[in-house]
Amino acid sequence: MAMTNRVTPEASASMPSPSPVANAAASIGDRRWKRLTERGNEAYAQGDIPLAQAFYEDALTEAGRLFEVALSGEGALPVPVIYNISCHNLAELFERSGNRKEAEAYFRAAYDQLLQTAQSPATPIGLRVSCVQHLKHALAVLVQHLRSNDGPEDPIGDVISRAHNTAYSIYRLAQHEMQADAECPHCPISLS
Repeated sequence: MAMTNRVTPEASASMPSPSPVANAAASIGDRRWKRLTERGNEAYAQGDIPLAQAFYEDALTEAGRLFEVALSGEGALPVPVIYNISCHNLAELFERSGNRKEAEAYFRAAYDQLLQTAQSPATPIGLRVSCVQHLKHALAVLVQHLRSNDGPEDPIGDVISRAHNTAYSIYRLAQHEMQADAECPHCPISLS
């Protein structure tokens, strides 16, 4: 598998600062996710596809749990990266096994999670920005997958357009937040 569990400085810089207790709990979850992902990679390298799939599914479950922690404003992990990697590991496993439909489901899961989280006004702004930053990766592999399967251009254009519109809105929101306070009366943007 080509996926890694490396975190960029930009991703960590855009995340909110949680409490020390939340950081410790998230760090334990991060280590668990890394361990599951590494074990999945090892099983895959040894040709044990069912075992690799089981580890990758467990890693995705842990990534989902970490995402929920981040949505609550706790935890400072780069969960968009973690979730993206987990979905893509499973998608690549299925794609290499010839199950393109299942692969597409995981590529879409990463795209949908990042898009919906970025669009939600209830999501902390740092997490929304981080989701948009990593949405481009989820979008690229989803579009590549759809095109390699001779997918119709209308749905491909739709996923591109939705990602573009979301990215524009979130970057505009983040820029506004840096320039004004949350009680800005002249702007209809929700800073929630």
